[in-house]
Amino acid sequence: MVRQARIAISEEVRGANLLLSIDGELDISTVPLLEQQIEAVHESPTPLTLDLSGLTFMDSSGLRLLIELSERARREAWKLSLVPSRHESANIVLRITGADSALPFSERAPE
Repeated sequence: MVRQARIAISEEVRGANLLLSIDGELDISTVPLLEQQIEAVHESPTPLTLDLSGLTFMDSSGLRLLIELSERARREAWKLSLVPSRHESANIVLRITGADSALPFSERAPE
């Protein structure tokens, strides 16, 4: 059985900040779509917020992307903020690996 990639990414500029809201699943089949979207719209040193509140599932490949983005932000001196998911199934990989406290999570997206 082949499943369709289930992800929706919306883009919004809020002041000097680029906000990408991700809904659906961030897994091995959808990570490349988010990577492409980030590369297409994000320019250093613009702050980037990923609003993961609508994320319903994330696997280790999604976690890897978040870690790589965090490391890239440090190297290139721009700010990355992550808004956590409202869904336990998306947060479990973050919690069991400790990434929920190691990555730059904030409670909400910038105004």
